[in-house]
Amino acid sequence: MQNDAFSLEQRVALVTGSTTGIGRAIAEAFTNSGARVAINGRDRDKVSAIAGELAGAIEAPFDVTDHEAAEKAVDDVIKQAGRLDIVVCNAGARDRRKFAEIDPDSYRRILEANSISAYQLSRLAMNRITHPQNGRIIFISSAAARRPLNGETAYASTKAAMESLARSLAFIVGPQGTTANVISPGFVATEFNQSMVEDEKVTAFVESRIPAKRWAQPHEVANVAVFLASDAASYVNGHVLMVDAGMTAIL
Repeated sequence: MQNDAFSLEQRVALVTGSTTGIGRAIAEAFTNSGARVAINGRDRDKVSAIAGELAGAIEAPFDVTDHEAAEKAVDDVIKQAGRLDIVVCNAGARDRRKFAEIDPDSYRRILEANSISAYQLSRLAMNRITHPQNGRIIFISSAAARRPLNGETAYASTKAAMESLARSLAFIVGPQGTTANVISPGFVATEFNQSMVEDEKVTAFVESRIPAKRWAQPHEVANVAVFLASDAASYVNGHVLMVDAGMTAIL
């Protein structure tokens, strides 16, 4: 017997940064669970291509740091689909340069992409989710927010800000039935991380520090997003769910 608590039938979701990596995997998993998904990215052609592969998908090309464009896109999604139920803040930026090499302007760009964009999209979602009693706001953070690698100061701190935002937001949207949660992945084998996947030193770290002794695949994070977006997670709010195979559970 099918458990309908995990179904996303008749739900509409906006997933930012959904043309590649974890975002694309979430868009695919949501679609397979019955949702209609708005595909987002800065490259209009990529957005169109991915949307063409997913049943009922909506094209929502915009830069998450452009707040006017984001507001217009959210309103366009509602106009096309008739509703909005789920917002996933996945798009972000990373700068792997050393701390001393990242000047305040560079840091500000990372902050805009990772934290301020999530803040603004949350504000839009809070006022536009059609049925707030079942609304879902999901942030994609990183294990680096709790266990930053050497040289990841800028990225880690902006992701930590996102996690704090979700905990605060839980108090604001919770009374109306909407939940705000965070997925914090560990090492995920995305296109962006391919060079690290192939690096022998990183492989040695993964095998020694992660109990599963392997990288995660994007769909393993996406399945967690389906859970948080579904009715099965109706009583989960303000939570940071680690998806790292136990990496942050050990010293």
